[in-house]
Amino acid sequence: MQNDKIPIVIGVTGHRNLVSADIPAIKRYVEKALTEIRNQCNSDTPIIMLNAFAEGADILCAEVAFSMNIDVYALLPCPLERYVKSFDNKEMAQKLPEYLEKTKRVIIAPDIEKNKDFIDKVKPIKDVDYEYRQMGISMASNSHILLALWDGKPSDQQFGCGTADVVRFALEQNYLSSDHLYRPGLINDCAVEWISVRRQGDGAECHLRRAWLSSKFAPVNDGELYRDRYVVTQTMPSFIKRIINKTAEYNAEKVDLTVDRPKLWKDVDELDSYHKVLRCHYIKADNLSYVANQKIYIRLLLTIACLGTLVALFFTMYDDASIKWMIWFCTAAIILLIGITKYGQKRKVHEKYVDYRALAEAIRIQFYMSIVLQNRPYPDVVCNFYSWSQKSNYSWISKAIKSIAIINERCYMNIDRTQVVNVWIGNSSEPSGQLNYHASKIHKNRNRAELNNKVSSIIRLFTICIYILIFIFEVVSTILDWYNIQWFWDGFIVGEFSWRNLGVILVGTATAASLLFSGYFDKLSYDRKADDNEHMISFYSSACERWKEVSALNDEVVLEKFIYEVAREEIIENGIWCSYVMDNELEIEI
Repeated sequence: MQNDKIPIVIGVTGHRNLVSADIPAIKRYVEKALTEIRNQCNSDTPIIMLNAFAEGADILCAEVAFSMNIDVYALLPCPLERYVKSFDNKEMAQKLPEYLEKTKRVIIAPDIEKNKDFIDKVKPIKDVDYEYRQMGISMASNSHILLALWDGKPSDQQFGCGTADVVRFALEQNYLSSDHLYRPGLINDCAVEWISVRRQGDGAECHLRRAWLSSKFAPVNDGELYRDRYVVTQTMPSFIKRIINKTAEYNAEKVDLTVDRPKLWKDVDELDSYHKVLRCHYIKADNLSYVANQKIYIRLLLTIACLGTLVALFFTMYDDASIKWMIWFCTAAIILLIGITKYGQKRKVHEKYVDYRALAEAIRIQFYMSIVLQNRPYPDVVCNFYSWSQKSNYSWISKAIKSIAIINERCYMNIDRTQVVNVWIGNSSEPSGQLNYHASKIHKNRNRAELNNKVSSIIRLFTICIYILIFIFEVVSTILDWYNIQWFWDGFIVGEFSWRNLGVILVGTATAASLLFSGYFDKLSYDRKADDNEHMISFYSSACERWKEVSALNDEVVLEKFIYEVAREEIIENGIWCSYVMDNELEIEI
């Protein structure tokens, strides 16, 4: 798989005791489901399967995936030597290593909840059941779509680990946080494609069907409520389509990644595959945000301001100077204005500029946070620190970072933490630490803001001066008119084109230019950028001082809290920036 592609992850859950006679039909349904998901993606977007290889539904789905040349990644609840002992079918247990050899990677599910002792106090749970529960949580959390071969019956266990529980993990995120509470899980980052199956001993006839399940709080327009818990639809929910489309658009973008630029980390050979791929995606997202979209966006804004001014000029010449053929120039300028605006909107230059900036920043923070917290087998995804609304807007980014972790192994690297922190938040020049970055940017943004303010002031002053001059000319003209004296202001320049017409045209055009260019400069928000730089310089300066104290304590718990605090502040700040910049969409204001 290419390092600059983000896959769509399909998780699998289902019953072990399927009815043998139903298996051929179930396989056809699974193949149809995978085909439809593949068709929703473009050719640049791979789909992969995350599979626990349990008996029954899991192995059935894996076999279909292998036959369709879909890459399969194994997610096991425990090491293989213990896992095979859970198989009732000894023949299948012997085949398990053969299946795993076909996979791209074998992952042992981490302890997501870290609540074993607490659950034991509420309701005793076996170690093996707790491991299966963590595997189910990891399966649901890392999947864009969960393929569930399920009979539709709810779970009757408080801390269960069955198929119904995994569906709940995906749609409700009802697993425990560090505070022993069910977290208010995001309800629009995973959908369940449900294949209704029967289990051995059910006795009913087989009525296979496929449907999509979403949380009843998810943004789904049409559908019926199932067991007062989920919304059932026959088509893929719009929110999961949006995540897939965002990912597919990113994958389709082409960026030259061979350019030698010190991004995130200069000594690339020191990095494991996981961090190398994170770095690769950062370079791509950073280039797409700045080169491919921000520059174009700024140029389009300037062009719109210029064309809007010309529209005002041509129309006032048509109206006040009675130059009829000016209406053709005015119409041409309006058509160009609409065309350029539609071009920018169709290419989504502004939306991509903000989205890819958010992706780049999330990857940057994840990269450094993960290196510093190497002792943690599964560091939190930085997107968890977003506010609720930001999580909803950027759920595709959270899934992207999780999928990178699925397909790339994270290994221990012998890199000095202090060096990492210095490159991350300090005065490092290559790659640039955040303190150094904001210190270098604040002067540029202040200078640009000052220049923009001067230009806007000059345009406004020019408008006021013309108006005052016209007012003076009109006063003088009135006084001279009392004495029947004619002067140039009452005369004509060419034909019926008078000096008075010229004054009206200049005032109208200058006023339009003042409004349009002020809007253009305001959209750049250099003053706001400089203020942000100032605030972040203060934050990173304080963080650098605190790091000296934290590193001297040599306490892993304190260090982890400090790193998470820095990451949280950074990602929230970026989320706020994205929110106010997103409002500056390309639009026509005449």
